[in-house]
Amino acid sequence: MVNLTLDSLDALPRRCRSCVFWELSPLCAGEGDAELEKEAWLSRTLLEWGGCGRVAYEGDRVAGYITYASPKFVPRSMEFPSGPVSPDAVLVMTALVKPAYSGTGLGRQLVQTVAADVARRGIFAIEAFGDARGESDACLVPADFYRSVGFKTVRSDPRYPRLRLETRPSIDRPEQATDELELPESLEWFELDDFELEQFFSGSGFEEPSIVRPRSDRPGVPRPGT
Repeated sequence: MVNLTLDSLDALPRRCRSCVFWELSPLCAGEGDAELEKEAWLSRTLLEWGGCGRVAYEGDRVAGYITYASPKFVPRSMEFPSGPVSPDAVLVMTALVKPAYSGTGLGRQLVQTVAADVARRGIFAIEAFGDARGESDACLVPADFYRSVGFKTVRSDPRYPRLRLETRPSIDRPEQATDELELPESLEWFELDDFELEQFFSGSGFEEPSIVRPRSDRPGVPRPGT
């Protein structure tokens, strides 16, 4: 598993590589080259906030990815009726697991990696807008997947509920153990470093709902194609 950077950005599926659903506000949609806009967003976010995505590989093949950031770097987050994102939380924007790796636990592992990363920065909550209908070809992950890995609904919406995962350190742990998280029981924790995480993808037996691909529409705003 590697960080999402300008070097690894081209590893994303093409429709995701040119998708700026989360990165641009509706007012800016369609005003420039989508791939260049995504590069500009990633460069700025890495510089001003830090790591904002992970890409999972099995060998030299991409198995899936996840993106996340402070909501102030995600203009689209302000467009959802169940928003805004809580000021103490990081927003998971989107995630994708390729069909060949569905049911391997990769989606769960991606969420855990985000939790560990943001905890190292002193942030102990993750939020996401889920797709309550679980439609295919979506920029949003199905809400049922988030619930299956420990997220709880904090604001209901018939289409796009906002969900939250608390990842606070245990009171009994020493203060220096900030990398260790106490996650809900429904989300098993794997004590793995990045190298071990990469090895995990070829043989996990955990089951999970499929994470679906990005789609060409967005809440209430026609999309010029991704």
